[in-house]
Amino acid sequence: MTTATLSTPLQPASARPDPLGRRYGRMWGRVPRELGYLALTAIIGLVVSITAWGVIGAGSAFVVLGVALLIALMLASRYLGVFDLRRLRWAGTRPIAAPTWDRPFAGKRFLRAVGDVIADPHYWLYALHAAVVTPVLALITFVVWSTWLGTALVAITSPAWATITLANGDSLWNGDRGGENVVGLVLFLTGAGSDAAATGWGIAGVTALGLLMLALLPFITRGATLAHWGAARLLLSRFASEDLRGEVARVDAARLAAVTAEDTALRRLERDIHDGPQQRLLRLQMELSTAERRLDGTRPEATESIAAARRLAAETLDELRALAQGFAPPLLQDRGLSAALGALGHRGAVPVETAIDLPADVPDAVERSLYFVAAELTANAIKHSGATKVRLEARTEDAGASRALVLSVQDDGRGGARIVPGHGLAGAVDRLTGLGGTLTVTSPEGGPTTAAVRVPLP
Repeated sequence: MTTATLSTPLQPASARPDPLGRRYGRMWGRVPRELGYLALTAIIGLVVSITAWGVIGAGSAFVVLGVALLIALMLASRYLGVFDLRRLRWAGTRPIAAPTWDRPFAGKRFLRAVGDVIADPHYWLYALHAAVVTPVLALITFVVWSTWLGTALVAITSPAWATITLANGDSLWNGDRGGENVVGLVLFLTGAGSDAAATGWGIAGVTALGLLMLALLPFITRGATLAHWGAARLLLSRFASEDLRGEVARVDAARLAAVTAEDTALRRLERDIHDGPQQRLLRLQMELSTAERRLDGTRPEATESIAAARRLAAETLDELRALAQGFAPPLLQDRGLSAALGALGHRGAVPVETAIDLPADVPDAVERSLYFVAAELTANAIKHSGATKVRLEARTEDAGASRALVLSVQDDGRGGARIVPGHGLAGAVDRLTGLGGTLTVTSPEGGPTTAAVRVPLP
């Protein structure tokens, strides 16, 4: 006989649901803060509504004064909204991500600052929340929670009030006449005030009702607070597009940091090659030449070996120099990207016409990568297209607040160029991807071919 035993893994303490009593106790723990938030919100809503309607009245009478008061109201609404978000968090609700604000008049002319305030949709939403939504919602929630709490307290204390006698000798809970408050009204409507026993049971029932209402008070205050939280979430929170822009900015910063780190590492390696093995190989060549002269043909075998070693050292030195120039040509480091791109037109067997108009503030990492991309595109056009003429253009373009460096290589060759993985154009694409740039190749059969590069500049 086979026995199968099924075991259920124990849930971690953090995954187990809290007992109902503990959750209810936490709700009661939030009631004082929620009541404080709701009461202060009712006061703020009353004051703001009176002020807002006063501003509207003044603005309708005096246009210039009205515009000034409107700007003041929008600025005040911003700080009032920020204060409301902090109070909501203090009341125990989930935090709401506020917009990223700047100081409205810091480093700006007055009219520019006013225009920025008017053009910012967050100011209008905050003004709507402060002048319209908060007063209306505060009035509704105040009526609900204050009536609920007041009724519960009056009902709970009904046994104490039953002993109070009016000046004319009647009881305050005179059920025959409807009494003087809600408990007496209940006794009157139920007919419980006609005899003492029924009145006692009626008062006990009203007390139980008050206790039930008081037990449900955390749900009332929580619901009212969440109503304000929902309005704030709708009107006072940051736009999703702002989060997206922030994420894009962080990615761009990380990408630029990676490219800059690579550029710094290559520069350090180039300097180390120049100052280390390149200098030692140069010294080795000199020492071998000196040894060759000292032998002066007395030992032909040794002289031949030294000559071979000297040639090998010279070849190694040339390879190191070529390797160092592969990191960045000296012209690029000394005179910048414009001069280095201009020199590309004098290196190939095919004439290269250049039209370069670049600023001097191009970042070093961008200069290095763009130089090698331009060199790759130019070399491809000369070697593989069968072109008789190549044109290299480089300039910057401004599009509003953004700026980009645009580079193009055109040839009159046979066309048919494609971006194939593992080949030169694919390597150019990889370099441009690190800069956030793009490479577009237009090369119909029969030509001409145009390779266009676009790289955003900081």
